[in-house]
Amino acid sequence: MNFWVISLLLTFITALICFYPLLCQKWGNINHKTRDDLNKALYFNRLQEIDDDEKRGLLENSTQLKTELQKTLLQDITEDSSRLTKANNFSKIWFISATLFLFIIAMLSYLPIGNWQMEKVLEENYQKLPHFYTKMQEEQSKPLTEIELQQFTVALRFKLQKHPNSAEDWWTLGQLAMALQKGQLAHDSYAKATALDPENVTYKLAFARVLMFSQNDMDKNQGQNLLKEVLRKDHTNIEALSLLAFQYFEKGEYKMAAVSWAMMLRLLPENDSRIPLIEKSINAAREALADLEQAKPKK
Repeated sequence: MNFWVISLLLTFITALICFYPLLCQKWGNINHKTRDDLNKALYFNRLQEIDDDEKRGLLENSTQLKTELQKTLLQDITEDSSRLTKANNFSKIWFISATLFLFIIAMLSYLPIGNWQMEKVLEENYQKLPHFYTKMQEEQSKPLTEIELQQFTVALRFKLQKHPNSAEDWWTLGQLAMALQKGQLAHDSYAKATALDPENVTYKLAFARVLMFSQNDMDKNQGQNLLKEVLRKDHTNIEALSLLAFQYFEKGEYKMAAVSWAMMLRLLPENDSRIPLIEKSINAAREALADLEQAKPKK
């Protein structure tokens, strides 16, 4: 609705600028005034001639001549006014026709290339959001297709344009971005969710996970700080310990990596399937630490 109102307003302004001379009566009024003055001058000049002829005794019916002269003057003035009125009406008709023509041309040019179709698609996807949320809850049994993920992402971004303060929606958008392998979108979405709800551990861990796999050292340090914040509040958080241990190992801090994985082992139940992998990781960290110690020059 706003689009059409703005379009009509812009078309009217453009038409007013382009076709204003059609509405301007200045020159017509000037010409009309000049002709009236000329007619009056001729009338008074002819009237003076009749008076002079009458004084010389050349005329016997001067009254009749004056009456006819007055009728001629009134007739000329009436015809001029009528022509001016018709010209003004004609100009207005031309202005309205030109404005309509300009609007039609503008619409015909816009419709094939304008973004109204994209807006329509956005609105249609936005209406499907409840369906996408339901499908997301059934992800384990009926995973979303790539097309559905893309439609869900578009619809959610459209919603966040209208309601940008929903931390949960930003986190969901980050999850969708991860599924579509859109790293920057995931980074920005998780950052926004964390900023809106800084006490939410789930959001912090999601954001830290993205930061840890960044190629930027500043991002990695920020991710490590987030993990430490989580562990200060919950030192038994398995996911935070796992990410932090991986970060330590990647940075060559093998002792801290082994300690973090060892803490995970103590927290996991005995039959947990992750235990063999964690034990291998601990051994790898200890072996790397031993190699590092052997490589040091002896004093």
